[in-house]
Amino acid sequence: MGLAGVDMVIVPATTGQMGVLPGHVATIAELKPGVLSVHEGNETTKYFVSSGFVFIHANSFADIIAVEAVPLDQIDANLVQKGLVEFTQKLSSATTDLEKAEAQIGIDVHSALNSALTG
Repeated sequence: MGLAGVDMVIVPATTGQMGVLPGHVATIAELKPGVLSVHEGNETTKYFVSSGFVFIHANSFADIIAVEAVPLDQIDANLVQKGLVEFTQKLSSATTDLEKAEAQIGIDVHSALNSALTG
């Protein structure tokens, strides 16, 4: 995505929300589950990203590599709540470290989705 076409992008970096404007210093950041927002004039488009990386280049371009990216307005809040309950139950019944880790990831992503929808 070239920042020449947009005014600002805010990404959910693992270090916190990071605003990227044209002319931003070149950097790489890891993305955590959360909202990525693209600001163009008075328009803001929000996406939920599950994880990934943002590569900010010195020429005012940024590459956003996301495992999943979904427009926020296409996410069903009821399914998010259902998933949160399911993964919480899976965590309480997990017996192996792998099952516990998978359940915790599910909880983390669904919690972030819930926050994105309610925030």
